[in-house]
Amino acid sequence: MEIESPVIVVKIGGSTLGAGDTSFADIAALQRDGARPVVVHGGGPAITSWMAKLGVRAQFTRGLRVTDAPSLEIVVAVIGLINKRLVAELRSAGVDAVGISGVDGGLLRGTITDPELGFVAGAVEADVRVIEALAGAGCVPVVAPVAVSAQEPRQLLNVNADSAAGTLAAALAAQRLIFLTDVDGVLNADGRVIRRVPVDTGESLLRSGVVKGGMIPKLEACLAAARAGSRAAVINGTRPGALPAWLSGSLTGTAVG
Repeated sequence: MEIESPVIVVKIGGSTLGAGDTSFADIAALQRDGARPVVVHGGGPAITSWMAKLGVRAQFTRGLRVTDAPSLEIVVAVIGLINKRLVAELRSAGVDAVGISGVDGGLLRGTITDPELGFVAGAVEADVRVIEALAGAGCVPVVAPVAVSAQEPRQLLNVNADSAAGTLAAALAAQRLIFLTDVDGVLNADGRVIRRVPVDTGESLLRSGVVKGGMIPKLEACLAAARAGSRAAVINGTRPGALPAWLSGSLTGTAVG
């Protein structure tokens, strides 16, 4: 497999990790082939499940989780649990993975831009020195999307994992940003996969309302990374070998940029 750049940011969605999933082995293969993978994960379904168990109602606006103070505690706790499970899975696949959050090393600093969403960072800046240090030591960083407030350094903020992945890809000058999802790509109004989305077309898609729900922050993140020079994509990560298949050109999805 030809790796064009040492940095590949892979965003893993919880819905892609089934019994036949090969994502961990695929990431291990990327590292063996000379790439420097950086994994970003979310935890939406697990967070919603735990909120229901604890009697906290989940609310979403424009594909983003509304996060009040009780919800924030659940988000941080559950996302931390998921982070360590992913690290364990990657290590069992032969990857020297290290789990961190956006709080560690000041990796992610966020600003609340929409008070309606609560403790959610609508704008995020990244200081990637901790990731560069880990990657330079031969480790694969596994990043949980929690930030500190740029205005109140003791305040934790929820960050949409897709947005975090786009911000990190841009800050790392990653050659690729790949979203592993449970759909075949970005869909048009007829439900068909759009194979390529140039930046200007992506902006139009967002304004038109064709892209909905959780795909909105994914496309926004892809566009942000593409503007910074990354080659971004949304692919179906539930298919065995999806990651190497996309990189080799044998899997279709949506390329952005």
